[in-house]
Amino acid sequence: MALAGRLVLQFRELTPRDFYFFSLISNDYPDITQSHLSLLLVMRLGGLVEEDLRIIPARFVKPIAEWMGPELLNDRVMKIDQWLELAFHLCKQRWDSSIEWLESQPVSKILLMAKIQSDFVTKQNEETKRAARKKK
Repeated sequence: MALAGRLVLQFRELTPRDFYFFSLISNDYPDITQSHLSLLLVMRLGGLVEEDLRIIPARFVKPIAEWMGPELLNDRVMKIDQWLELAFHLCKQRWDSSIEWLESQPVSKILLMAKIQSDFVTKQNEETKRAARKKK
């Protein structure tokens, strides 16, 4: 997104490493609103520093923050304990042996991996039930 020809905002996708950031923010500021969190995320994912924010016209800040919620945050931010539990199960299924690799992956990929694992477990359970019925 180019703003006034001087600043280009490039957003990367949310990664599990960002969950630690969200955890710190929510612990330090329990009353933080979604729009404030979106603004902090704009700075984080856009690689912005305070000087860059002064360049962005005020009329652009609200639409950017409002876009961030549904596009990058909703149903993607996990609490640390939820993330670690999911990472444990994904590592156990041999997606990779290190949590560092998982934490560097985009959340969309993590959620797809979790869905694949869940579908696999469901299919395995169904096959086990069918095999048990055939033995009877």
